[in-house]
Amino acid sequence: MNEFQFTTERLVIREYKKSDLDEYINVTSQPEIFATTYGIPKDYTRKYAKKYFRLIRENIANMRAFELGMFLKTNGRYLGNIGLINISLAHKHADISYYIDKDFRNMGFTTEAAYQMIKFAFEFMHFEKVTGICMSSNTASRRVMEKIGMKFEGTMRNELLKNGVYYNLDRLSILKEEYFTDSNC
Repeated sequence: MNEFQFTTERLVIREYKKSDLDEYINVTSQPEIFATTYGIPKDYTRKYAKKYFRLIRENIANMRAFELGMFLKTNGRYLGNIGLINISLAHKHADISYYIDKDFRNMGFTTEAAYQMIKFAFEFMHFEKVTGICMSSNTASRRVMEKIGMKFEGTMRNELLKNGVYYNLDRLSILKEEYFTDSNC
């Protein structure tokens, strides 16, 4: 299978390589990322990261998920993760997932990468719907989803138990018809 790689104005979005492991661990183990996500463990070990890299490759090969790294075009610095996860080929939908290094937040990189993944979902995969879920308290993540055209569907109350505390999750989505109507395709 060919390597997945996309280029945007400022980013290269591509599959992970073994040489990315240390940068990936440094970013993914940031407390700020743990605090604002629901799927990343608090103690992100090298052993866990290696296992996860294998899972990412398997998921891409089997079209179950496309989790890719975001890298600066100018110098190749690793910024974070972007992907389509929980793919259902039968129902033609997926969830978008992302996180970014604390030092590169509020610069539009996540929105740029997320839009590329939405474009891939609708123009290449021909999905009907892409959903995004974030902690209700994570207003930055919700803003990214709104900027790429997602609409609020509702709040799932006390959906996530993390460190003994329940959190509400907001669910947003975009349909294929909305993407093609609202974008400049």
